[in-house]
Amino acid sequence: MKPELYKSSESKLEHQQIGYRRFTAVWKGALCFVFLLLCVTLLWIIYDEHAGQLETLYYSIAAILGMWFIGPLFFMFLSRATASFTVLLSWNDEGLNAPKRTIPWNEIRKIELGSPVISKWILSASPMIALYLKDGTRRHIQTDHLLTKKELSRAVVSLQETLREKQQHDI
Repeated sequence: MKPELYKSSESKLEHQQIGYRRFTAVWKGALCFVFLLLCVTLLWIIYDEHAGQLETLYYSIAAILGMWFIGPLFFMFLSRATASFTVLLSWNDEGLNAPKRTIPWNEIRKIELGSPVISKWILSASPMIALYLKDGTRRHIQTDHLLTKKELSRAVVSLQETLREKQQHDI
């Protein structure tokens, strides 16, 4: 499945979705796995006493930091690569089908591209689609680093246009 916008004809409703390529999740997960193997190798060198005192310090810090930053990404890509469904978000005339919830168009005030920020645990956060609801709450739809910037901005523009159409239709 390509990470572009798709239209399918399910009954009479026009159904669009944003998907990702499973191959992208696989190769990014494989790259993370290689880095995790490198971290384990550094720990093995320390354990097997092939490193001096200064190298032991450097290797242990590098291994721990590498596992801290790359480990969560590996499991994120692994879960996306093994997922049976490669759609991040879909929508139709009724509303937006976000993971675990369907949000009607009349509840959405604004849609924006959320910029990633580092979490409180200094871990990487992926770009997200931010849905601002009329009740003052906000919903985030994570993209998990699976879309390019161009694909992500094209998807957000399409969502914003659809929201504008729905808001004008309701007036």
